[in-house]
Amino acid sequence: MAAIKALTVDVGTGTQDILLYESNKNIRNCLKMILPSPTLIVAEKIKEMTERQKNILLTGYTMGGGPSTFAIRKHLERGLKVTSLPEPALTINDDIRKVEEMGVEISNNPEREGLVEVELRDVFMREFHSFFGSIGIEVPDKVFLAVQDHGFSPDMSNRRFRFRVFEKTLRGGNLYSFFYHEDEVPEHFNRMKSALKSIKDFSDGKGLKIESYVIDTVFAALIGAMTDLKRFPAFIVNFGNSHTIGAVVDEDGSVFSLFEHHTSIMRRKGSEGVKKFLESFIHGKIDNEQVFGEGGHGAFVKEVVEVRDFVATGPNAELSPYRTANPAGDTMITGNVGMIHAYLQRNG
Repeated sequence: MAAIKALTVDVGTGTQDILLYESNKNIRNCLKMILPSPTLIVAEKIKEMTERQKNILLTGYTMGGGPSTFAIRKHLERGLKVTSLPEPALTINDDIRKVEEMGVEISNNPEREGLVEVELRDVFMREFHSFFGSIGIEVPDKVFLAVQDHGFSPDMSNRRFRFRVFEKTLRGGNLYSFFYHEDEVPEHFNRMKSALKSIKDFSDGKGLKIESYVIDTVFAALIGAMTDLKRFPAFIVNFGNSHTIGAVVDEDGSVFSLFEHHTSIMRRKGSEGVKKFLESFIHGKIDNEQVFGEGGHGAFVKEVVEVRDFVATGPNAELSPYRTANPAGDTMITGNVGMIHAYLQRNG
């Protein structure tokens, strides 16, 4: 296979983890950055406008919510105006009516006078291109992106919708089935599609030709952790800043069972509670309704098998009783390693 160069970007709730991968280098020598997540950066911009008593206009793309959505709510609570174009408004809620009920004015052609523009986007291609160029590094023609996408579900709990998509996909596929070429992304993944659109808009504006791939952050982490496993079947748990996902997997990426919860809820269980929950799941004693009822997304078990290795990953891996996966010498780039591995599996 020819040498591969790719900009890999893993967008989380707390950080965005960047690895400029070059296959002809030792991966530990590849350029790496751990930066604040886009939603935190946007939230800080909104907070600044709140303190300055400025009305804002949301432009750009659909991106991850969390801190940015919270900052928008606080802005409105201070009696300040929030106007938004339709696409970035979906960051706040899939149901535009609910966004309007919050007090956000939605408009295709807003009156911009008196409004400070805040651009929403998950991928900082403009900034990466500028920074890399300033130190003599060319941006590769491949981008591997990981974002968490609950799926567009205005009429249904996005927790249920997200997990139903997972289950349906895994019953006929494996972990690599979630690694999409830019032309293959299902319509319901509107955040993924919007993020890829932002990359295309940037590349078209610069006269560049960039090929993009995208995957959900939780599967990027699971695949990355797989590369540090010794024996299979194995159990992997990713304790992210927002979500915790666990899966019993085989060497080919097939999944015997999977659950997704919220890390804040897992943390409240305490170390013994987490250990008990994970052991119960491995033995097929945790079902979908139990996880959903606790405030998580769900669980499903195709088959209970003997687990022969156990690893944890993610920024909150200390919640786990298992050893921490360390596939490239840095747990913060496990998702980036996962995207590289998924690409090689797909195109090897």
